[in-house]
Amino acid sequence: MIVQKVLNNSLVLSIDDDNREVIVMGKGIGFNSKAGDEIVPEAIEKLFVTQTLYVRGGYPEALSTISDEVIEMASMIISLANQQLTSKVREQIFFTLADHLNFAIERSRKGIILQNRLLPDVRRFYSQQFHVASEAVRIIRELYGIELPEEEVGNIAFHLVNGQTEGDDVAQAMQSVKMLKDIFNLVQYHFKQQIDTESINYSRFLIHMQFFLQRLQEGEQDGARDSFLLEQVIKAYPDAYRCALLIRDYVKAQLDSILGESELLWLTVHLVRIANLDG
Repeated sequence: MIVQKVLNNSLVLSIDDDNREVIVMGKGIGFNSKAGDEIVPEAIEKLFVTQTLYVRGGYPEALSTISDEVIEMASMIISLANQQLTSKVREQIFFTLADHLNFAIERSRKGIILQNRLLPDVRRFYSQQFHVASEAVRIIRELYGIELPEEEVGNIAFHLVNGQTEGDDVAQAMQSVKMLKDIFNLVQYHFKQQIDTESINYSRFLIHMQFFLQRLQEGEQDGARDSFLLEQVIKAYPDAYRCALLIRDYVKAQLDSILGESELLWLTVHLVRIANLDG
């Protein structure tokens, strides 16, 4: 591959063998390089296809303002996430994460802390991503001497949650956290009991709801019909079904999505377990 443009010491723009524009990452790959130089294959650490980065116009110029240090941080966080999370993080979030870190560090150095009101909820509902983000902030402090506030742990976790979906909008991840909180509160209010957040049934319910909301946000619907089985579950657990209908109405109001029989069935089954209605 040939260098098309040097973005900074760690990034250059090039064209791959499939004639796609790519960002090539490698330590010192842009140092003393110029357009037309051949890229040494051994120097390449990662390739990012620009068409899949979903970045705003002028991204090369924006990337050129981000330091090698921040580029390394973003890459480290994505690698850390892919090592620890059960679902891989799309590397397309590389740019948005680097861009966020760049401004977060700038704010930190100026003593500006932006409040993250969803921080406790991110910690509760996306504990894996929050753990990775916490570890990343610790590594950043140890390796680079940069102290980021806990609010940034939540923000980085948002990017990781976002990186596990097909969209590229942090607002979608924030919406998921808010909806999980609302649904959890709705369930506790309906059953008039405190849900044991340490139980395996809670963990199963949470995982189901995370993927459930993700599918709805991405416009996917489970069209399967389970009328007979749903009728049996309704007869056996009418209170759990009433709660499922409340969640259905809430989701309809938030996402304008109508839940099918299959979704109502599995939602009711999880509610039976989380409320210990089956003894």
